[in-house]
Amino acid sequence: MAIDMNDVIKGIFLLVLAVAGNFVAETLGCKTQKLLSENMYAKHLVILLILYFAIGFTNSDEPMHPFDTLKMAMGIYVLFVLFTKMDLRFTLIVFTMLAFTYINSTFIKYYQEVTPDETETIDLLKKIQKMMYVSMTGLILVGFALYYRKQYNEYYKTWSVNKFIFGVNKCKSML
Repeated sequence: MAIDMNDVIKGIFLLVLAVAGNFVAETLGCKTQKLLSENMYAKHLVILLILYFAIGFTNSDEPMHPFDTLKMAMGIYVLFVLFTKMDLRFTLIVFTMLAFTYINSTFIKYYQEVTPDETETIDLLKKIQKMMYVSMTGLILVGFALYYRKQYNEYYKTWSVNKFIFGVNKCKSML
């Protein structure tokens, strides 16, 4: 079993950066800290830039045109925003499906590299993968729509689409 240590290092590095990023905000200048703690638009811009960086950083197979990387980052960002605007039940279901999809993709890659003649198994796993993508997208859209309706009904007097999409600094449920 050949493990590409570069991919392992990249994965560990991104994980450490993601986790550590929460603990080092205080090392930034005071105005930057204030901006990133109070401005939801700045937070979303950082998320988009992280996605762009991560796609370019982890995609080592073939070079990708920067506009294609940006389009992919934007698409993932939109799905991420929709994903964060669902109730907990939908979020847990989609997250579980996402984990299963990732595991399934590792099986596909394994069979393609180790036993490429097992086309039936590979084709079945690819079909499952496609069904998972479609199911997750559908669940995200339904979960988003239901949560949007719930939140609108709860906050209709002070409703703001911007606040709903970009969020607030403190959730009412956490006060």
